[in-house]
Amino acid sequence: MKDERLPKTGRETAQSIDEAAAVWTARLDRGLTESEQTELQEWLAGDSRRMGSLARAKAIWAHADRARSLGAIAIEAPPPEPIWQRIDRRTVMIGGGALAASIVAAVSVPAYLHRPKRLVTAMGEIRRVPLGDGSVVTLDTHSVVEAAFSEQRRAIHLVSGVAYFEVAHDPSRPFVVEARDVSVRAVGTAFSVRNIEGSPVSVVVSEGKVAVGRLAAPGADEVQLTANMQAEMPDIAPIAPANIARPLSPDDLSRALSWRDGMLAFEGDTLAEAAHRFGRYGGPKIEIDGAALARQPISGLFAASDPRGFARAIAVSLDATVDDEGDTVRLRPAGRS
Repeated sequence: MKDERLPKTGRETAQSIDEAAAVWTARLDRGLTESEQTELQEWLAGDSRRMGSLARAKAIWAHADRARSLGAIAIEAPPPEPIWQRIDRRTVMIGGGALAASIVAAVSVPAYLHRPKRLVTAMGEIRRVPLGDGSVVTLDTHSVVEAAFSEQRRAIHLVSGVAYFEVAHDPSRPFVVEARDVSVRAVGTAFSVRNIEGSPVSVVVSEGKVAVGRLAAPGADEVQLTANMQAEMPDIAPIAPANIARPLSPDDLSRALSWRDGMLAFEGDTLAEAAHRFGRYGGPKIEIDGAALARQPISGLFAASDPRGFARAIAVSLDATVDDEGDTVRLRPAGRS
């Protein structure tokens, strides 16, 4: 597929992106060849706006009943994003790019685009998913996100788990993530939010800036976080930057986001805390005998999928022994039977 002509400024226009997205939707409906699949991925990677435009084109065509009168052929097809909860819909295959572009221009975005969508990762699963507006979310293991986008606002509810958001710049539609009673507001940035039972809600910013506040008092006493900063929001505490926010060194930031690569980083965490984090990824459960051993601080970078390897490494550094009991890996102080 030949790429669109660019304006004199060198930046592709929104109209040309929409036209190309419509043609790609038609091709997706009739099935892509291997070379076309590669070409589509290259096209999507070329501009952050293209992913959102393609999602809109798919939705528009799915509801374009009048396409029949223009010579279209309606066919049944599943939605292209299998990770989201399934939504019954029809997709329409249009013959020709000009016809496709005319339908994109004529039909408004259907209402169901604004209905909440639910995204879930299983234990041990890490997944990166486009959100349809050019933004992308990476979900850690055992996480649940609900998204509801409208013309005025992009709302995300992090029900549980950890998520990293790469937000497409759109000043007219703030991007807001809610976790428990915490609100994180951004326009164009990249940040993670952690909502795990037993720990404070945590926000880590790697690019741009976000405003962190309480849902009960939107806009009041917000804390501004910029790149390389972290905030931890206890369930009961007033918001004060000195209490919740701190800068992160490059190494700290890398450790905080290492889960995206399937790694767990510890820096002074107790052995009990580390064992709990490994438990979220599945595999054998790590159990610790003795309160003193459980309180031992540990540091290092470990593969989240290898709790046995972690236990063996820790046993060497803490002078402990490891008993592999199948579904359980037990750490004991040396000399204790």
